[in-house]
Amino acid sequence: METTTVSELTVPSAVDSGTATPVSSPVASSSASITGSSKKSAQKRKKPATPTEPSSPATKASKMEVNGEQKSVPEQPSSSSKKQKKKQSPEGKETTTKKQKAAGSKQAVFHIKLYSAPKQPTATTTAAIEKKKRAKKQTANTAPAGTGTPNGTQSAPEAVKKQSKKKRTPKVNGTDAVGPAASVTPLKKVSQIKQEPKTPQRVSFNRSITTPAGTALHELDSVTIGRQTFAWLIGPDTSVDEFMRTYWEQKPLLVQRHDPAYYASLLSRAMIDEMLRTNNIEYTKNIDITSYRDGQRETHNPDGRVLPPDLWHFYGTGCSVRMLNPQTYLRSVYELNVKLQEYFHCMTGANFYLTPPGSQGFAPHYDDIEAFVLQIEGRKRWRLYGPREPREQLARVSSDNLSQDELVGPPIVDVVLEAGDMLYFPRGCIHQAATVPGAHSLHITVSVYQRNCWADLFEQMLPIALATAADEERTLREGLPLDLHQHFGIVHSDEMSAERRRLIVRMRTMFDKLFSDTAIDAAVDQLAKRFQHDALPPLVDFGEWDDTVYGAGNYEFRPDGTVRCARPIDERCSVRLLRRNILRLVSEDEKLRIYYHTDNSREYHQYEANFLELDHETALGVELLIKMYPQYVLVRNLPVEDRLEFIRSLWEKGLIVCRREGEETGSPAGSGTLASTTAP
Repeated sequence: METTTVSELTVPSAVDSGTATPVSSPVASSSASITGSSKKSAQKRKKPATPTEPSSPATKASKMEVNGEQKSVPEQPSSSSKKQKKKQSPEGKETTTKKQKAAGSKQAVFHIKLYSAPKQPTATTTAAIEKKKRAKKQTANTAPAGTGTPNGTQSAPEAVKKQSKKKRTPKVNGTDAVGPAASVTPLKKVSQIKQEPKTPQRVSFNRSITTPAGTALHELDSVTIGRQTFAWLIGPDTSVDEFMRTYWEQKPLLVQRHDPAYYASLLSRAMIDEMLRTNNIEYTKNIDITSYRDGQRETHNPDGRVLPPDLWHFYGTGCSVRMLNPQTYLRSVYELNVKLQEYFHCMTGANFYLTPPGSQGFAPHYDDIEAFVLQIEGRKRWRLYGPREPREQLARVSSDNLSQDELVGPPIVDVVLEAGDMLYFPRGCIHQAATVPGAHSLHITVSVYQRNCWADLFEQMLPIALATAADEERTLREGLPLDLHQHFGIVHSDEMSAERRRLIVRMRTMFDKLFSDTAIDAAVDQLAKRFQHDALPPLVDFGEWDDTVYGAGNYEFRPDGTVRCARPIDERCSVRLLRRNILRLVSEDEKLRIYYHTDNSREYHQYEANFLELDHETALGVELLIKMYPQYVLVRNLPVEDRLEFIRSLWEKGLIVCRREGEETGSPAGSGTLASTTAP
C-alpha cells in the first residue's frame, strides 16, 4: 500500500477587502516528480501565467521557487518595493517571517505520497469505529465549511515538528529518496485512504501431506510422501486410486478448481525474471523462443545467454517462451519433481510455457510422456484429438509437427483452462493450445513415464535372457534346418506347409526357455540403474539435515587449528537409507555395484552415472538396509565384518541418515533390536 507523509508548504495568500482567500500552490497542479527536477530543465519550460485577482487589479506578482522552477504567486500590495526575505528552517523547509504572518498570510497543507515497504492493514474494532464517528461529527459541528485545507478538513499546525528517526525519509546522496511515482496531492481524510488487501494464503503441496500421530514428515516412506504429493496435484475431488483405475493411460482428465492460487507458489513471471538475472540461462539449451503463425512453427533462438530485456521483448512481440528444465533453477519446481519421482519410480520432468495474449507457440503434435498441465496464470484454450491410427496410442516416440489438415475429426476435448486448473492426457494424445484474446498464459507441464513401458523392459530383458539361455540350453546352439529358407520369408508367408507348422512349434518351444526369473530381475535392475542416472538429487528435509553428511555441527574446529569429529559414528548408532529409491544394487560384469543419485546435478545428465563396487559380504548389509526401510537398523546388527567402515562409506556419499545414541525415541541403542521410525 502507499504510505503517506504530510509535508507543509507555506504560501502567501491574497487579501481582498480584509478576507483571507486560500490560494492553490503551483506544486499541487504540477505533474512532475519531486525528484529528478533541475533548474536547467525548468528554465526551458514555459512559465505559467501570473494569477491575478479580479477584485484586486493592483496586486503584484511575487516569485517562489518549487523544485527548481520559478512559480508566480499573488502578493498583497505594499508601499515598499523590496521583497520579503524567507528564512530557511533546519529541515530545509521555507517559513515566512513574522512580518508576513502579520500581513494575514495563511498556510496551505499538501499531502505527499511516498512509496515504501507495504504494511498489512490493521484490524478495526467496533469501539474504534464508534470513536471515529464521534470525532467526525464533532469536527463537522465546530469547523466552518470551506475553510482550512481542501476537502473541508482542518489544516495541520503551522509549526512543523521534527520527524523521529524511525519515520524520517531515507536519504540518498543527501537527498530524500522518493519513489518514482511520487506526487503531491491534496490531503485526504483518513477514512478516504485505501489500504491494499492482504495477500491470499497460497496453497503448498507440503501442507497436503499427512503423517501419523507422533511421526515427523521426514520419517515417512518417501514413496508415501510422493503419493500424497501426487494426490495434491490431481485433487481434491479425484483420488489417486480412482485416477489410476479410470484415467491413467486411458483418457484425459480435467480438474477445474476455481482457485487461482492453487498452483501459484510454483511459478510466476517475477520468479522467471529473477531466475534470468541470477543464473546463466542459455537459448536452445534451456529456453526456446517460438511462434506458430499461418500453420508454420518457427524457433527464434539467438545465441548466448538469455537476459530479461531480450526475453520480455520477444514475449511482447507475440512469441512464446518455453523452458526445458525449470527444476534446475527453481526450488519450487525442483521440490515438486523430486517428490513425484519417488512415487513414479522414474524420471519426472517439467517444462514451463509463457504465452502472450491471442497467440500460439507450437503446432499440433503428440508426446511420448504422460502430461499433467498445471495452469499457473491467465487462461489458455486446449484442444485434444484422438489417435489417427492404433500405433499412436501410448506412443513411444513423440511426433513431428502436424498440420491442421492432418487432424482427424473434431476435438475430443475443447476447454479453456483457468489459473488453478489441471489437465491430464496420456502419451500419444494429439494436442494444441493457444491463449484467448486479452489473456496471457503461464503453465507448467509435468511429465512422467518416458520410455517406461513393457516394451522398454523387454528391450533390456531379451538380450540378457538370450545370452543366459544360450549358455544353458544346448538346443539354442543347434544349427538351423537346411530347408529353412524354403519355408519362411515374404514369398512363403502365405503358405502353411506341414514343415512350416512344425518349425513354428519348435521355435515357440525354444522361445519359452528365454523367459527366466533371472533375466527379468536383471532387466528391471537395468531400468532402475537408468533411473539413478536420470533422477534429480534428493532434497534433504530440515528435520533430517543434522543426521546426514550435509548437516552442520559434525566437526569441531579447535583454536589450535585441529579439526575433531564432533558426532562420531559408532556401533550404538542407528541408520537407515535417506530415501527408498536412493540407490540400486546391481550385478553386472561379474561385479556387485550400487548406483546412486545423491551426486547427480539438477541439470539432466550433467555427470556420468555414480556407483560403488561391493563385495558379497558388504552387499548383504546394503540388502538389509533396503528391505528394512523406512525403519532404522542398529549398526552393530549389520551382517558386515567392518561395519563402521561400511557405514562411513555410505554416510559420506549422503546415502543414509545416522542417529547417535539417545537421539531416537524407538528401541534403546544396544538392545539388539531394530530402532523405531518415530521422530525424535
